[in-house]
Amino acid sequence: MAGLFWTQEQDIGPSARGGHATAFDSDHHRVVLFGGDSLRSTLFGDTWAWDGKAWTQVGDTGPSPRTGHHLVYDSAGPSGVLFGGRSSSGALNGDTWMWDGELWTQVADTGPDPRTGLQMAFDMARSQVVLFGGEAAGNALRRDTWEWDGQVWTQRDDTGPTARRQHALTFDSTRGRVVLFGGDTGGTTVGDTWEWDGTSWTQVADTGPDPCAGAAMTFDGSAVLLFGGTESIAASNPPPRLFGLTWQWDGQHWTALQDIGPAPRWGHTIAFDSNRGRLVLFGGVSVPPGDPNAADHALADTWETAAPEATATGEVQLTSIAITPDTVTAAVLNTSPSALTLSVGLDHPAPANGVMVDIAVSNAGVELGTLGLPVPASSSGAQMPNPLVSAGLPAADYQFEGKLGNSTQTATLHVT
Repeated sequence: MAGLFWTQEQDIGPSARGGHATAFDSDHHRVVLFGGDSLRSTLFGDTWAWDGKAWTQVGDTGPSPRTGHHLVYDSAGPSGVLFGGRSSSGALNGDTWMWDGELWTQVADTGPDPRTGLQMAFDMARSQVVLFGGEAAGNALRRDTWEWDGQVWTQRDDTGPTARRQHALTFDSTRGRVVLFGGDTGGTTVGDTWEWDGTSWTQVADTGPDPCAGAAMTFDGSAVLLFGGTESIAASNPPPRLFGLTWQWDGQHWTALQDIGPAPRWGHTIAFDSNRGRLVLFGGVSVPPGDPNAADHALADTWETAAPEATATGEVQLTSIAITPDTVTAAVLNTSPSALTLSVGLDHPAPANGVMVDIAVSNAGVELGTLGLPVPASSSGAQMPNPLVSAGLPAADYQFEGKLGNSTQTATLHVT
């Protein structure tokens, strides 16, 4: 990819802030934002949605006002999942909330200990929310890895990256890995890159972007992209540098893409709108930590850039196919077939004319039928309710084989 070209969108919407959280709600096709810090002794507890044209406030009740929390979209839910953060009183939160597109519901108050500066990513391949690190009570930094399956948190590891806060985390759906970069390890920022495969962490790079904290990172359907950050989260003389570069991680190397676009900043967010193939950046702080006038430099700007598109259908590969839920009783299947959802994912946003994924359904090697699932232009995935080709199917295992060009992926539905 030669470069990205950011465009500033409207500046009417959420108030200026940093330390907020955003995620793309693929069910309602909009970026959702919650909370953050005004840097004027006020934390926010508002919920906003960006549809590509305008911000709309969609809630003012739910989680308490906070900063340093994190929000991801669990497409298997489907719902937004929010955890943690620091409250106005300075108390740390350890609560878990879910957003259904209209309302917040608290679903847990146990799991990781209360913390701020944590990061989460949704592992689409395993339908798990992955949480790493953060700052707990007494300024203690964490290096634990937790996973949320939609009902409970389970600690999976306490080794791997060193304990840290304000690092960056996202899921690379092409390679099936959660990618972690940088953060503050307790007075020192780092520039290491790690990957989580669902079992263990592996350090995969120690060069690339400058060591930083407070950067924002997302996966754009093709590669991992990182923007911004601060050289240090502590005040210093001279002040720490802020960064305004966009970097790309391809699984082996980091590459700097361009330096024209949003002003250098930290504490901002980036989300990938897979429906429109756009990266959406909001807010942050444009002066270094410790600046006495930081409140005057909190940002409320919205920027977008197009994700790279494949130039031909044959260059787009099918990377995932899933049935949700993957186990269902025959009674439920035959009375409520719409309870099933078929999802596919691509390694790049689809080209201008979109693509069609061909899916064959079979049982014990006998083909039952075929169907086509269209993926619209600029989208890196699509869903279809009620994917079975006939009603009244008996208990058995049913295979779904998706094909796009030379790529093939499979999923199995267990009917009990």
